[in-house]
Amino acid sequence: MPGYTPELIEISKNQTRCSECPIRHQTLFQGVKKEDLNLVQSYRTGQYRLKARQEIFLEAQNSQYLFSIYHGWCAIYKSLGNGKKQIIKIALPGDLIGFQSNIEAPLNYSAISLTDMVLCAFPRNEFTGLLNRNAFVLKRLMELNAREMNLCQNHLMAIGKNIAIEKISLFCAELFLRFHNIYQLPLTNRIFFPLTQVEIGDATGLTCVHVNRTLKTLSDMNLMDISARTLTVPDIDKLCKLGQFDAKSIHTYTLY
Repeated sequence: MPGYTPELIEISKNQTRCSECPIRHQTLFQGVKKEDLNLVQSYRTGQYRLKARQEIFLEAQNSQYLFSIYHGWCAIYKSLGNGKKQIIKIALPGDLIGFQSNIEAPLNYSAISLTDMVLCAFPRNEFTGLLNRNAFVLKRLMELNAREMNLCQNHLMAIGKNIAIEKISLFCAELFLRFHNIYQLPLTNRIFFPLTQVEIGDATGLTCVHVNRTLKTLSDMNLMDISARTLTVPDIDKLCKLGQFDAKSIHTYTLY
């Protein structure tokens, strides 16, 4: 299958080294010893900028790289036969994108940047070599995949069984807590939120009209409000309860 190359702009000066990464605790390389970070660095091609609303991957096409997100948001999605999209994940800083069970096969999903991004690129054809050379990276990959499985099960349950107000509450509560967890800052009642109502609908299986009505209801209930690219949540515990979302599911747990 043909490959797809995103419109990456290489950062020519002052690239962040893996040993100095401020969000390494969130990434695949969280457990790597300091003395082994030079090995990780040797597998990284570089850091690149990507403008908002640009495709990163295209479904059924090959990609040269896996990316660890240093800055920015993107949506992982599948294209449906009727021309619609199903967003299966919102990827945030620290997330690895482009990994799948058959790493040599064309990708089984697409990805689009929702904001300007900075991406750390790792060649796909060399990634298994890194896993073979560092057991900490392999262990961490297992732990991250276990967390992703848990979150995906939450999403599947919500789309299949929950009513609209519960679907949107779960979706927004997860993003609210994940955002705060990235930089390990004290919990505030608002976060940057670049998604449109159409994208919320693509993630929750709702029409744009239904999303709009449900967001108004949630705002009237003083549970959450989205305006000016900001999500405000006065009481995250109440939002989690309405969405039946377990806040602990955003965390990665040590397997051994």
